[in-house]
Amino acid sequence: MEKIYTDEKKDKSIFQQIFKTQLSKKLSVAMIIVSFFSFMMMGVTGVSYAAVPQIPESGLGDSFTTADPGTQVWGEGLGQRIPIFMYSTKENGYPIYCMERNVGYVAGTSMSKAEKITDQGLLYIMANVAPHKKFVDESGNVFPDEVQTWLSQATIWQYLYEKNVVGNEGNSDSSSIDMDALKTVTKITWGDDVLNENACTMAGCDGQESSKSFYTERIAPLVNNAKQSNVSANGTITLSITNDQISVSSDEKYYLTSKVTIGTTNGSNLVEGSVNVEISSAPKGTVLVNENGEEIKDVSNLSEFYVKVPIENVTEDNKVVSLSATGKFRGYDGYYYRADGAQTVSSVYTTDIPTSTGLDIPLNYTPEVPPTGMNLAQSIYFIGLVVLLCGVGIIYANVKPKTRQQQ
Repeated sequence: MEKIYTDEKKDKSIFQQIFKTQLSKKLSVAMIIVSFFSFMMMGVTGVSYAAVPQIPESGLGDSFTTADPGTQVWGEGLGQRIPIFMYSTKENGYPIYCMERNVGYVAGTSMSKAEKITDQGLLYIMANVAPHKKFVDESGNVFPDEVQTWLSQATIWQYLYEKNVVGNEGNSDSSSIDMDALKTVTKITWGDDVLNENACTMAGCDGQESSKSFYTERIAPLVNNAKQSNVSANGTITLSITNDQISVSSDEKYYLTSKVTIGTTNGSNLVEGSVNVEISSAPKGTVLVNENGEEIKDVSNLSEFYVKVPIENVTEDNKVVSLSATGKFRGYDGYYYRADGAQTVSSVYTTDIPTSTGLDIPLNYTPEVPPTGMNLAQSIYFIGLVVLLCGVGIIYANVKPKTRQQQ
């Protein structure tokens, strides 16, 4: 017994020595920090939210298999509960959204890439929902992934419903989604179907109540923007000319246009150095010049220029200069994925989107004629002079005959 006690005492002594070392102190501090951040990541509800995988630049590929439905998320309003599932690809868990509200989702189905999405409104919607843009509550806090999915899918369906796209027509009883009830949702819940252990309102996810609907605050603004005639999820490039006046160079050999300006929308997404300006058609010898009349060789970062045209090469058949401008924007692209008997699905991805525009400049030169009209004072003086001369003439005509008679 004594030997055992002695060994225990010896072991204890060694442990105490180790605990007092610098290494032990560093390990203790590290364990405290890790424990603290682990607690913080749990969130108020005790649930840790895993980030949804981002769509790669190559998109979803030529095909993929649909995974089993994920978490069921409920939108609650006016006594109705609107269910939306979290759908994804089986291979890598990339989020996908349904494009046909009136057609059922089929898991374990191979979906093939079909036509490209050309509906700019739909691209705009999908570029401004998860995983690309995140919805936030009234305080600016990002909602959990479950709420992101519900709001994203609901926004897509609302847009397609208002546009009456095939597979989204009407609001019939056969549809699993009541589009009128969707507008009344003030709470989004998920988890246990009875306890609804997780819930968020527009006020947040910490148990606050709110009467504001998600439709009014988050869905409707996106849908309204998407329905604008000039909407674009990507940037555009523009060419504009100050006016249609054409001047002649001092040596009278060239026509010079007024200033042409290159503009962009969503310029922050413009790929640097991607802008290029070309002369599509023009009289031989036509060049782009700067304000000093010097030819521009490098057009990669061009913002403004003038067009210089040799007068001797202008004919009735080529009296128009046609310009084109191209550029690339970091924007969004996507494809529909289809399979027989299954709902069409999609997700957009970020990529470099080319864009172009054109401008025609007619060479209608009208030389400036210096003003020849007289001002009011000059006119009065001229009229007075004419009257005076006429008077002198009349007097002379009358006096001369009398002089002859006297002789």
